[in-house]
Formats: sequence, C-alpha cells, structure tokens
Amino acid sequence: MTETALQQILDRQEIEALNLQFARALDGGTVEQFLAIFTEDVDYRSGGRVLQGHAALRDFFEARAAAGRVSRHMMSGLDIAFTGADTARVRSTWLTFAGAGPLPVSGCTPFLVADVEDDCLRTPAGWRISRRIIMPVFRNPEIAAPVATGSEARE
Repeated sequence: MTETALQQILDRQEIEALNLQFARALDGGTVEQFLAIFTEDVDYRSGGRVLQGHAALRDFFEARAAAGRVSRHMMSGLDIAFTGADTARVRSTWLTFAGAGPLPVSGCTPFLVADVEDDCLRTPAGWRISRRIIMPVFRNPEIAAPVATGSEARE
C-alpha cells in the first residue's frame, strides 16, 4: 500500500468521524463539540435557514437547546470524493427523529429525511466541514422545527 493510499484511508476515517460527531453534538453534546466540527467561516444551510460562521452556529445551537429540543440523527450512504489533497466533497442521507420535552418523548415518527452535501477542508486542527447544505426530501409538518425564525422551518 502506498503512503498516499494509506493517507486517504485515514482521511476518510476522519471525515466519517466528523459526521458522527455532528450527530452526537446535536443529540446531546455541547456547543463546543458542535462548533469543533466546522471551520470558523462555515456556510451552513438547512432549508430556509442560512447560518454563516461560528457565531451564528452558536446562537442556533444555544436557542435549540433552550427550546428543549430532543433529537436523534442517523446517517447513511456516506460518499467521500477527494477534490484535492486537502479538500473533499461529501454526500450522505440523514434521518432525524425530533421533539421536545422530558424523556421519553411521546411519538416516534421521523421529523426529517434529508440529503446532505458537505465541503470538507483539511486544517491545521484536522478535517473540518466548511460548507454544509441540508436539502430536505421528506418533512413531517406535525413536528415543530428546532428554532423557527420567519420562514425557517428546517433542521
């Protein structure tokens, strides 16, 4: 195995770990864990929600937590394509269960099924997501969005 092939295997594992960390952070982690997944200038879009940079992500995460959001995120179909030595385009599909209140939350129908497209960048601290676009495919209108502002109604 070449050194390049070995490095690409290690890079794939680190990028996969970013996605697992995303789910863990949203499903009960800290704002610091959530922010550590992204570059400082991240472009994060989910349906009508557009968040630019760590400050906007922090505000969203804190408002989501304050609203009592309970969620569980599941990912499949992770497809990583390296676009350069330090860049990658990542596609995946996510299933989200969500609600609010004390555990266990009543009801167990999915809130959202979405296609996700990421641009990842190798930084001095390791791989980070520099752009995340969440494209809802199916959304349950009976479950409230985590933090709704104006027309924003997506996770």
